[in-house]
Amino acid sequence: MKIALNEIWNFLKMVNTKEQGWSYSLCAGAVKINSISTETMLALKDDDAFDTELLPSIFTFREILWQPDVFTEASMSIPSLRILRAFCEEACAELEEKNGEVNKIYIPLIKGVGICCGKAMEALEKDKADVKKVLGDFRTCAFPVIKFFIYHPKNRIDYFQDAQNRLNYAVKIMLTQFYGRYTELEDPYWRVSFSKTKQKKEPETKSEEQ
Repeated sequence: MKIALNEIWNFLKMVNTKEQGWSYSLCAGAVKINSISTETMLALKDDDAFDTELLPSIFTFREILWQPDVFTEASMSIPSLRILRAFCEEACAELEEKNGEVNKIYIPLIKGVGICCGKAMEALEKDKADVKKVLGDFRTCAFPVIKFFIYHPKNRIDYFQDAQNRLNYAVKIMLTQFYGRYTELEDPYWRVSFSKTKQKKEPETKSEEQ
């Protein structure tokens, strides 16, 4: 069953979360995280340890993800991409050290943005690279992950509003200046499955004949 990103919390209110057999997967573009337990989902919703500075660090302050067409040459874009990729690597290393169950969701997502950066850098280093096309593909690649972090339930409201405004602006720029198509922008979503485990029958025992 496919459920929209924010609708999952209403879904969790309706089901018996103590019932065994529920499994969740997060689909954010190329990033797929499978076999997420109900306990982890509930921990994600109430993650008081969530770093609210992550959203501005990975998106709001990164002009390469939303700024208009000012990068006319490949050499102008590569430093920003390299810095963002380095941030993603450092952020993942810190989360891996903390070794929390919820961090197993955050780490692949952040790594996904780093991979988008790497692909863009590789494309820009080629001769006669089409900067607009490369940056458009880069922003399309990162879009689902960025949207996940924007709509994280523990975000600060001011960070959420600022990032949402910038994302809307970024989408407009992608469509008008970077050869983007609206149909290429993938919203992150959840897949929910349920597998009822059958209880094993106890082997029958025969009483000894007297």
